[in-house]
Amino acid sequence: MFPVLLALSAWFPLQGGAEENCLWMNAATAGGLLGGAASMSVVRVSPKSANIHAANAISGAGPTSADPDSIKYSGNGIDDSDCTFTRHSGSMTGELRIEVRTMNDPAREFSNFAARCDPHGTALNAIGNEASECAVDGKAGENTEQVVGRVRDRAFVIRLRVSGPSMPPELLREKVRKAAEIVSGNLF
Repeated sequence: MFPVLLALSAWFPLQGGAEENCLWMNAATAGGLLGGAASMSVVRVSPKSANIHAANAISGAGPTSADPDSIKYSGNGIDDSDCTFTRHSGSMTGELRIEVRTMNDPAREFSNFAARCDPHGTALNAIGNEASECAVDGKAGENTEQVVGRVRDRAFVIRLRVSGPSMPPELLREKVRKAAEIVSGNLF
């Protein structure tokens, strides 16, 4: 009987699977921005695990073992992801979505991200290298604000959408900017 229990105890933890984590913000912080407990989903841009080994590394400091901090991997970073936090409370629904992408050529590629707020974006100082905030047209009864920015070669888009009883636009802007501060800080 003991061997059967031992085998079952080893099998059950494998059935649960590990919960996916958002690298840019945790559910408690997102819940604070949304006004209560939030559920989370994470989608990795590249579902395959990264093929990271010395042959894939580019290093300006000699062998990769000499200075592991100098390594840069080509292609999508292993942590490029979309995190969505959702809160439902009565007739109100709030959603905070965070997208992070690695750019191979930031000078050229970031303009595609920045276009999401142009020409009506408001420049934000001290949030990443370049950031702007703007309102987004949505469905009737929804208010949406977003921040588009970058930190070095990483672009981020943060969208905060609230439907139901209206949140004052100033408060919505304040919350999306706070989220952008947190995400850009985690990217540094």
